[in-house]
This record gives sequence, C-alpha cells and structure tokens, in this order.
Amino acid sequence: MNFTSILAVLNNRCPSCREKSIFTNAAYSTSFHKVHKRCPNCNANLVPETGFYYGAMYVSYAINTAIILGVMFVFTVLLDIDDVSILLAAAIGPMIVFMPLIFRLSRSIYLHLVGGIKYQGKK
Repeated sequence: MNFTSILAVLNNRCPSCREKSIFTNAAYSTSFHKVHKRCPNCNANLVPETGFYYGAMYVSYAINTAIILGVMFVFTVLLDIDDVSILLAAAIGPMIVFMPLIFRLSRSIYLHLVGGIKYQGKK
C-alpha cells in the first residue's frame, strides 16, 4: 500500500477512483452505517456480495483491542493508576465515543484489502 491508498482508507474513499466516499451519510448521524451500493463517481461495486462486511468485525475488534491496550498502558504504566473502575471507564469511553468512526474505518480497511477492487485512477 502506498501513501495515497492509505489516505483513501482513512478518508473512507472508493478503492477504485479514490474520489467519493464509501458511505452515504456523515459519521455522527443516525445512518452512519449505510454504504453506497455503487460508487457515485466510477460505478464500482462497493458491496461485492451479501454479508461482505461481516468480515469487517474482525478489523473492528483489532482496532478496539489496540485502543484498550493503549489506554491500559498509559493509565497503568505512565500514570500509575490501578483503580479498576477508572481503567474500565478510560478504556470503554473512547470506544463508545469513537464507535461510528471505528465502524467506518474497519469497513473501509476491509473493502480496500479484501474487496478485490483495484485502483483505476480518476475518472
């Protein structure tokens, strides 16, 4: 993956044209999870098969695990806090606040890596 493909993943862009968003609505809306069936710009199929995005749950799990481990490291090692309730709140809080962003990022990563869509350039 080169730098522009990483930016396309982080910005939730179509893997084929890298111009339009994969998602139909804003991240913090009630429809944050809705994906275009086809890219509005290049007509690439963004839902390769029924249930395709179930695999993105594994990516989301890895992202959330990294958040929990990072927060636990900061609080226990760097800040020397051992209170379990504070650790739980500090670990679960960011996961709840950033849930729509993590959800969208995991789908974007999964589509770019597993979706089988190659970059075609700007259209």
